[in-house]
Amino acid sequence: MLIGFLNALDARIVLTSKTTQQIIEHAVEMGHADSCFPIKLLHGHVAALKEVDYILYPSAIRLGKKDGDENQKYACPLVQASPFIVRQALNLGERLLIPTIDFSQGDTDVVKSLAGVAVKMGFSGRRGRRAAMAGIEAQRRFEAEREVLGSKLLKQIHENGQLGVVLISRSYVSQDSGANLGIAEKLAQLGVVPVPLDYLPLDSVDPKKYSDSPYWAYESKFIAGTAITTSDPQLYGLVLTNFGCGPNSFILRILEDITGTKPLGQLEIDEHAAEAGIVTRLEAFVDTIQGYAASAKKEAQRPFIYRGTSAFTSSRKTVLLPRMAPFVEAVGAAMVSYGVDAVVLPEPDERNLLYSNQVTTGTECLPYRVTLGDFIRVHHENGHNLKEAEGLMAGSYGPCRFGKYVTEEMRVLKGMGFDLPIRSTVSNKAYSDLGLGKDFERLVWKGVVAIDNLEKLLWRTRPYEKEKGRADRLFDEYVRKIAGHLRSREDLARTLRQATSDFSSLIAPDMPRRPRVGINGEIYLRSNTFSNNNLVKECEAAGLEVIVSSIGEWIKYISVRNVEDSVKSRNIQAMAKSQIRKLVQSYDEQSVARHFREMLPERETSIAEILARSNQYLSTQCGSEAVLSIGTGVEWLESSEFAGVISVMPHGCMPGGIVAAMAEKFGAMHQKPWISLTYDGFLETNNRTKISEFAELIKFCRGEAGVGSR
Repeated sequence: MLIGFLNALDARIVLTSKTTQQIIEHAVEMGHADSCFPIKLLHGHVAALKEVDYILYPSAIRLGKKDGDENQKYACPLVQASPFIVRQALNLGERLLIPTIDFSQGDTDVVKSLAGVAVKMGFSGRRGRRAAMAGIEAQRRFEAEREVLGSKLLKQIHENGQLGVVLISRSYVSQDSGANLGIAEKLAQLGVVPVPLDYLPLDSVDPKKYSDSPYWAYESKFIAGTAITTSDPQLYGLVLTNFGCGPNSFILRILEDITGTKPLGQLEIDEHAAEAGIVTRLEAFVDTIQGYAASAKKEAQRPFIYRGTSAFTSSRKTVLLPRMAPFVEAVGAAMVSYGVDAVVLPEPDERNLLYSNQVTTGTECLPYRVTLGDFIRVHHENGHNLKEAEGLMAGSYGPCRFGKYVTEEMRVLKGMGFDLPIRSTVSNKAYSDLGLGKDFERLVWKGVVAIDNLEKLLWRTRPYEKEKGRADRLFDEYVRKIAGHLRSREDLARTLRQATSDFSSLIAPDMPRRPRVGINGEIYLRSNTFSNNNLVKECEAAGLEVIVSSIGEWIKYISVRNVEDSVKSRNIQAMAKSQIRKLVQSYDEQSVARHFREMLPERETSIAEILARSNQYLSTQCGSEAVLSIGTGVEWLESSEFAGVISVMPHGCMPGGIVAAMAEKFGAMHQKPWISLTYDGFLETNNRTKISEFAELIKFCRGEAGVGSR
């Protein structure tokens, strides 16, 4: 498509070569250490383009027309953000042209974006639109010709009695022999026929037969390709993946279930892969499939367990709520007030991971393993009758792994022998799908805002408290009071004003003010003290005062996205509803927050302001926590009230990886430290050292230049 677009503009096209060792070396040197191999490679390829006026690289958001909210055809967050990451890392500025590729509503948005790129190159908008349509038409012709070639190749395999190996991989890995160490050529040398994934009739398989939310474009392709491969006795699948690939940590489990007892190969390729090792593993794989094909007796296929969930409906069952953070107490209390037997589960601890690590691979993100451990603990330890219970968790329809938690947890629990329905409420619907009514939603929101502000009181007080431990005890006391008021639907005002007064009385007025830092990042991790090894207290022990991005920030953000989605889909009724929800939400937030102003006088930054800051560096169409973390982080760096920023993420978190890849540059721009901390459920002694060094740097800068002083 892009070549067709540029040809129509009569632009001189310069392409990089296939991946070489030199490109790999440069890529590893310039890319963020924790990025996946393809994102690192992008750095090397872009850097190789020397004598050019512009570099064209798109932000691919959705790769096809979406099939309902459940099948968004998303690219992964890192692919969406990749041009912005490389622009920042290589200081490319306006030389890097970034069209947005989003086919979710058809071709119109893509044509408009490409035409805008043509204007930046000096062409007229009219010519740019014609070139964009020519590019899309070139893509369609290519796809039609590829379909013909695929049919011919499959016919040849069947007529000649050959074995075909389908390369189940993203095209930027499978089609670059330099990046994949020539796997296709080596397979051919071993006597089997390599088959590109897109040569299969992928549209003949409905991915929703296997999962009710296949929201990544390549997830649908992988599911379809694996289903076709499994049903064809002459085809076998070989998955090419990369270390740290977020989507594959969940997708591969689906593919293994589809394949059942039929051999499915897997190769993980990165900058450390050696050709000799790849050849050995390919030889073993080909021996395996040849032996399987020659065997007269095939094992019976295991039944596939469908991955699906459903929205919450009020029932007489006990509803189990994992305790992500204190705000869940407000959610549970509000549900009780509306007749739901809601139970907030105990705080996570080491047992969660002891249980979940037995049934996971270790490649999944930490919040998934912790919440899975919540439900396994219920089964093993708490004596709940699971026939009379169901779980409830937030979810989404992409683009990160969060939307896979519920379906995969149910799949794991079924595999362990117990059936616990886990209902989901999704961010795409602004969590309005619980079916308990608008008044319930407002009650929950007021409770969330109240506890968010109560946590701010705790963080403002605890570093300066007269009596150690008193602030924590007071916080727990007021969480219980707020939950009690919500259960009986009583007004919160008097209690909230009293909370402000009580916390204020705990502060020793003569204690020197500490440097303040902001903590943002992946929502669960930054909020859950078990998962982040009590990060706030670690920072306080290092002599800092902190503030953490709130749960309310995320809820307000998804309300903004809900408005944007309704506008994009041109749904007038949805526009009106989402806009009214946002206005009511703002009113209720102010009505609660005003009771804390004695200690929390600063104005809450609006989502529009956060996104405006973020949009300078990362398109807000890249929908994830990354746009919030970049926006709030830059705001903190610009403020004289803040001395630095800490961003946190689970190992392999894609939105977190975006922030980590760009954060160091932001810190250098503002001459304040911005560090990224990664957590994986182990004793994070390395993070403790980083926090200590971060605090010492801040104190040094504060003493020398007044950075962060108040």
